[in-house]
Amino acid sequence: MKYVGKNVNRTDAKDKISGKARYINDFSFPGMLYGLTVRSQRQRAKITKIKLPLLPRSIISFSFNEIPGKNYVNLFNQDQPFLAENYVQYIGEPILLLAGPDIQKLKEIEAQIEIEYQDIPPINSIKDAFNRQLPPIFGKNNIIKTYKYHKGNPDDFFGASGNKHKIIEGKYKTGYQEHAYLETQGMIAIPKKKGIKIIGSMQCPFYINKALSIALALNPENIEVEHVTTGGAFGGKEEFPSLLAGHVAFLAIKSGKPVKMIYDRHEDVCVTTKRHPSETSHKIAFDSDNRICALDMTLLLDSGAHSTLSQIVLARAALAATGVYKCNNSKLLSQALTTNNIPSGAFRGFGAPQAFFALEQQINHSAYKLDIDPYTLRKLNILRKGDKTATGQPLDSSIGMEKVLDLVAKNTNFVEKYQKYQTQKNQNGTRKGIGMSAFFHGCGFTGKGEEIIRATASVEYSKQKGAVINIATVEMGQGMNTIMKQIAAESLEIPIQNVSLTRPNTCKVPNSGPTVASRTTVIVGGLIQQCCLEIKKQIQPEMDPEKILTVSKTYSIPEEIKYDEEKFTGHAYPVFSWVACVVEVTVDLLSFETKVDKITAAHDIGKAINPILVEGQIEGGTLQGLGYSSMEKMTVTKGKLNHQNLTDYIIPTSLDAPDMIPIIVEEEYKKGPFGAKGVGEQPLVGVPAAYVGAVENGLGMEFFEIPLTPEIIYREFRKRNLV
Repeated sequence: MKYVGKNVNRTDAKDKISGKARYINDFSFPGMLYGLTVRSQRQRAKITKIKLPLLPRSIISFSFNEIPGKNYVNLFNQDQPFLAENYVQYIGEPILLLAGPDIQKLKEIEAQIEIEYQDIPPINSIKDAFNRQLPPIFGKNNIIKTYKYHKGNPDDFFGASGNKHKIIEGKYKTGYQEHAYLETQGMIAIPKKKGIKIIGSMQCPFYINKALSIALALNPENIEVEHVTTGGAFGGKEEFPSLLAGHVAFLAIKSGKPVKMIYDRHEDVCVTTKRHPSETSHKIAFDSDNRICALDMTLLLDSGAHSTLSQIVLARAALAATGVYKCNNSKLLSQALTTNNIPSGAFRGFGAPQAFFALEQQINHSAYKLDIDPYTLRKLNILRKGDKTATGQPLDSSIGMEKVLDLVAKNTNFVEKYQKYQTQKNQNGTRKGIGMSAFFHGCGFTGKGEEIIRATASVEYSKQKGAVINIATVEMGQGMNTIMKQIAAESLEIPIQNVSLTRPNTCKVPNSGPTVASRTTVIVGGLIQQCCLEIKKQIQPEMDPEKILTVSKTYSIPEEIKYDEEKFTGHAYPVFSWVACVVEVTVDLLSFETKVDKITAAHDIGKAINPILVEGQIEGGTLQGLGYSSMEKMTVTKGKLNHQNLTDYIIPTSLDAPDMIPIIVEEEYKKGPFGAKGVGEQPLVGVPAAYVGAVENGLGMEFFEIPLTPEIIYREFRKRNLV
């Protein structure tokens, strides 16, 4: 790892590894039953009849008409039922629940259940969502959400008067991506005298609390939701666990016993949310100096059968669509559309990977057609301090774009290699290539999101017990617990061993918001720092060692942050992290397989509170982005996934991991804890365009979709009669 920053003292402490962590499947309770979900086998249909076999006394069933409250998962829209009522909208939609002491017996009964359907013509694709004349789900043409903006006069550059400019066009596609977390989805519900307790693998305890309050018709204080050790999430355990928590809660309340549901890998892959597939069209006009004059973009997302968090994913994608480039004339139309495919949902990067792949590929293609290298073209057009984003947000501080771009170009000798590989001859049946991308990631929720959440954190301190942090944000393998302890220890000037965290539990900690959106360190960590600094002022030399000082802080939006969601103008995020990435590859001309030799990425993340953990985030996210770029292929046929397990769906292993060179750059954010910004999501975001750009550089061909597999490369060779 290369580190570019001030030489200051840091605590690189890490928690000891003991092997004592208990994941949800390690828990068991007296009398506990197991739950099973009976699911739709039709893509879109009316349920005409359900016939259950005679159930043994030890087994219970549960249907939608037994739900005590509202039959919808609480998100932005009320379209996703806990259990299908009269219609099913995708293969895998929950219809019935079973619970009993023996999971194998439940599976035998499931096989005996007869469900009759009346099929309805489905919406199979984004194209269908526009063209098929079916009753709309969300208004005209099944559009869930539309975001658009218009800046300057872009049409002037693409009409007759635009003949003075070089206009470059492209259409780009991205597919599904499976989260492939190590630990599958799992929940346990324990009935209580006046409510319910949920323990499970999750990112957002208070999301589940609110969803169950509506579904069970209970006050939130009667619903206890507790996070247990979580083996990875990547967004897959943000909104989906509310559905699963509802299922175990219904069964536990009806049976009066604890109920556990743990998905096996096949079920987890087949029914949980994926990254949104996308289709994007781009037009860019360049002047004679190769500066961007105008942008025109259309970005479409396949949301699947239910909206989940699609409008938020779309918002971040739309805000990323013009990328890191200065352009006074731009317009965008972006829409999330309903289909009868598996629901899409939250995934690391949240729409930005789709948008940046399209834009950065367009820049790579433009560089080739303008006869200029990709680094120089980017350097001419990037945003700098004093510029404004497409939404009019002024960039007045913590702008590290130029620095990270220069660092990766210098450290990889990018320009020389790019030009050399353009004219190379085959070396032992292989070709080398190098590609680049430049991108940002907004830290925290989009627009007014943080204002709505109003995250709260509290810290308790006594000389005898040290500091106790109370937050709802969760550790899911990213190192959050260590970072929070470091912030408290540094602020209070006490050993890190004297800091602990209360287990996230909705009855014991304040709502600090979900663990998403690269917000944990910059937003929640900032609140912890404020609490600790106030406590520090109250500590007296002769203070009773047992006296407990408690301070609570709630996040408030900085006064200068103004955002209009309807007009899509203003401060989309409090601050941005800035990244440049270079990928170097070798392509085998016999097998068309690609070996990634090295990835160099420079990240401006503000103050690196723990450089070791930052390096881990960069390397992990980079490898996940490489999988998305090159091998993680998942398709559907008539609504059914063609890749249903980790044998069919290929993810990178340690053998696929290239040499990775993370470079940390510190352009401090004054309102972040010790100057920190976000880092969790952006390592994945820009890898696809840099990877595909490298393959293009080596082969002299253009590609427009990911994952870019050997089959696609071979197809292009066949098209050109090169094989």
